[in-house]
Amino acid sequence: MYIRIDNRKIHFKKVGEGPPMILVHGWGGTMYSLNPLAQLAASKYTTYTLDLPGFGKSDNPPPHWGVEGYADLINHFIKKLQINKPIYIGHSFGGAIGIYIACHMPNLISSLVLCNSSFKREKKVSRFVRIIKPLPSSIRIFLQPVEPTIKKIYYMLFQRSSDLLKYPHLENNFRKIVTQDLTPDTKKISIPTLILWGEDDTQTPVLWAYELEKNIVGSRLVVFPGVRHNLPIKMPEDVWNQINSFYSAL
Repeated sequence: MYIRIDNRKIHFKKVGEGPPMILVHGWGGTMYSLNPLAQLAASKYTTYTLDLPGFGKSDNPPPHWGVEGYADLINHFIKKLQINKPIYIGHSFGGAIGIYIACHMPNLISSLVLCNSSFKREKKVSRFVRIIKPLPSSIRIFLQPVEPTIKKIYYMLFQRSSDLLKYPHLENNFRKIVTQDLTPDTKKISIPTLILWGEDDTQTPVLWAYELEKNIVGSRLVVFPGVRHNLPIKMPEDVWNQINSFYSAL
């Protein structure tokens, strides 16, 4: 199914019956990333999954969007479909969006499930910048007109897994998002929160999970040994069992 929000086409799916639940995928994913989990949850909930703008079958976002732009999209999505305070489940970047919503739009959702969520931003200088920066200013100025081409060739040769190479249409969005540290927002969350994490995650280290547990008062943390960043994709049944247990106890 499709819905138009601010003249932007958004692809989504609705299954199940019961209280509402929205599942939001990570950067580079689509709504199908969390479809197995949504199908399991549909035994008790009305579940909504969607392709975030720029991914899957949804239209691209405007280049100025950061976390807040995506959060506003979710806000309009929930209101346009008249979804009443859903449970929000976010994986990776989807979790970052959930953190922003829980802090700045707390009445929009009833509770929060964060799976290997990217919320901290450590200042890193890319290898490309480290190579270019020591060059004399005269050479850097000379290279400016062809720098985008040089950068693309560099990533193709040395960083083929880079998100900048995989999603060039989202480069401006990605560069903004990776500068937005949501740590202060995590300390302002007051809704029920379940934190699920893969212990061997190298993209969002498990230490971040313990920090989230400390920052979000009353939250519950479950760490899955031997699992990496793809926790809800690789182990949807185990994730669903934890979610079901958490909400059965509320």
